[in-house]
Amino acid sequence: MNKKLNLLQVYRGVAAVLVVLTHGNRILSRELHQDDLLQIFHFGWIGVDFFFVLSGFIIFYIHQFDLGKPNKFKSFFFKRFIRVYPLYWTILATKILISLFNTNKDSIYQRSADEIVKAFLLLPQDRSILESTFIGVSWTLSYEVFFYCIFGLLILKNTKITQSIICAWIIGITLNLFHLLPIGENFILGFIFDQHNLEFVLGCLAAYTISKYQFKFASSLIYASIFMLLISVINTKYGEFDVSGVYSLIAYGIPFTLLIIGSVYLEISKIIKIPPILVYIGNASYSIYLTHGFFLSNTSKIFTKFTEKLNILHLIQNPSIYYNVSAFIIVVIGVAMGCVIHSYVEKPLITNLRKKVFAQMN
Repeated sequence: MNKKLNLLQVYRGVAAVLVVLTHGNRILSRELHQDDLLQIFHFGWIGVDFFFVLSGFIIFYIHQFDLGKPNKFKSFFFKRFIRVYPLYWTILATKILISLFNTNKDSIYQRSADEIVKAFLLLPQDRSILESTFIGVSWTLSYEVFFYCIFGLLILKNTKITQSIICAWIIGITLNLFHLLPIGENFILGFIFDQHNLEFVLGCLAAYTISKYQFKFASSLIYASIFMLLISVINTKYGEFDVSGVYSLIAYGIPFTLLIIGSVYLEISKIIKIPPILVYIGNASYSIYLTHGFFLSNTSKIFTKFTEKLNILHLIQNPSIYYNVSAFIIVVIGVAMGCVIHSYVEKPLITNLRKKVFAQMN
C-alpha cells in the first residue's frame, strides 16, 4: 500500500514555509528595525510540530513491514543517514568556514571541541549555542535522529522487552508533560522525555490506523482538523510556544495527526490533482529548512544597505507598505534559494551517495 502520497509532500512544504515565516518575523524585524513585519505569522513555529508528526507517519508507513527484521536495518540506517547528514554537513561546514573570518563572541573560535562534535553529529545540546554559532534549526534534527534510533531498535529487535521499554518511554514522556517525572534540570533526560517525541509517536499511530482500518469520512476529518488548528492559531499569543497554556502536542500535534489521516484516506480513495510546484516545494523542504536563516538574514542586510544608499524612504508616502512588501519579497527569495540548493546541491548529492552506497550493499 506504499502509494506515493503527494499531499504529504505538500504538507512538508507548508511546514517549512511556516518556519520560514516565523523566523522571517524575527530576523526582518531585527535587520530592518520594523517590529510588525510578518507578525501575523508568529505562530509559524507550529511547522516543527507538523514536521515531527509527518516524519513519524512517513517512517512507519514506509518501514512498518521491516519491524523485527534485522536484515533490513542496514538499508534503513543508510537511507536515513543519507537523507539527513550529507546536506546538513555541507551547510554546516559552509557556515563554519564563513565564521572563521568572524571573531565576535559567537564565532566558532569560542566553541569547545565537544560543542562542535555535538553539532556535527546532531547530538542534543543547548539551542542558544546552535542558534548563535551553528545552524539554529538543527535542534529539531536531534529529535529526528533520536526517533530514527528508536525505530531502528524496533527493526533490530521487535521483542516484548523492546516494546516494553518503548512503552515505558512513552509513559515517561506523558508523566513529564504533566511535571510528574522527577528529572529536575537534567538536560539529557529532558530531551529523552520531551513532548516533541510524542509527535513522532502520533505520526506512527496515524500510519498504523491507515494500514489497519477503513474510514469513509476523510473530508469530514480534514475539515474537523482544520477547524481545530484554526482555533489553536487564534488562541496562540505572540511570543508564546503553546496555546494559552495548552501544550502544543495537544493543540497542534493531535489536529495535525487527524489532518494526515484524513488526507491520506482521501488521496488513497481518489485521484487528487496537485500543482507540481507545490510538490516541488515539499521535495525542497529540507533545503529550505536548513538554509532559510542564512538567506533571510543576508538578503535583509543587502536590502537595508540598498535602501540607505539610495535614500529612497523620504520619497515613499507610506514606508510601512514598502517594508511589508519588501519583507514578502525577502521571504520569497529565501524559499527560492532553498529550492536552488535542493536542485543543485541536495538532489545530486543524495542521488550519487545512494548509488554508491547501495551498489556496494548489493
